[in-house]
Amino acid sequence: MRILLSLMMLIGAIPALAQEALPRLELGVGLFALDSPDYRGSAGSSSYLLPAPYVKYRGDRLRVDEGAQGIIFESPDLLFSMSGNLSLPADEDTPEREGMAELEAILEIGPSINYRLLRLHDSAWWIDLPLRFAYTLDGNLESIGWVFQPRLSWRQPATRLGDWKLRFNIGPLYSSDRHHDYFYTVDAFDATATRPAYEADGGFSGYRAEFTYSRRFGIYWLGGFLRYDNLDHSEIDDSPLVSESDSWMGGIALAWVFHQR
Repeated sequence: MRILLSLMMLIGAIPALAQEALPRLELGVGLFALDSPDYRGSAGSSSYLLPAPYVKYRGDRLRVDEGAQGIIFESPDLLFSMSGNLSLPADEDTPEREGMAELEAILEIGPSINYRLLRLHDSAWWIDLPLRFAYTLDGNLESIGWVFQPRLSWRQPATRLGDWKLRFNIGPLYSSDRHHDYFYTVDAFDATATRPAYEADGGFSGYRAEFTYSRRFGIYWLGGFLRYDNLDHSEIDDSPLVSESDSWMGGIALAWVFHQR
């Protein structure tokens, strides 16, 4: 968390940006700091400070911002798209999984339907219905099932450079038995005196709330997020691999933008 706070303190030294139209393409480099549980329900956590490319592309059919998004259909109140995200592998020293196979980096990709419920002055409420199919990135691209995350989302878009882009969403998660199995099943040969064998079922996977923010300050860009997860009354809250029913995850990035057009 000290890494996150240090990056936030740099904001005060960044000059303001004149209001300009959003460019189609932005390129830069930056640093990304992340503090995260090793997986949902783990008592173990890890902090990272990583170099990261900064890429934003605002095309008619392809958009790169918070992940990559391919637009299939779009109207003022309805968006149908394909999008994907990556997650980092879990720390090999995760306490609950001692002696078990490591959790790999994961690619999630799939369709999403977004419907605008209510238009406000400079923001709006949306219903988001993303379905993601997950694959491990261990060289074999193994399928580990799907995740469905219906959510209510408030969004304040940035229409010009220098505007704050804000989003808050909240909703339940549902996962297939294969997805829960990857994270929460304990096979007989992995069982110990304190970690009994367990077979995870698919279904309700808890709740999630998330707040994200970003803004351009001159030639610099600041962005970050804060996420809360709760596994109470989920299908996997009784897994021996679940030590914490709720958890927080946060990240912040600061980038230098050297090209835009």
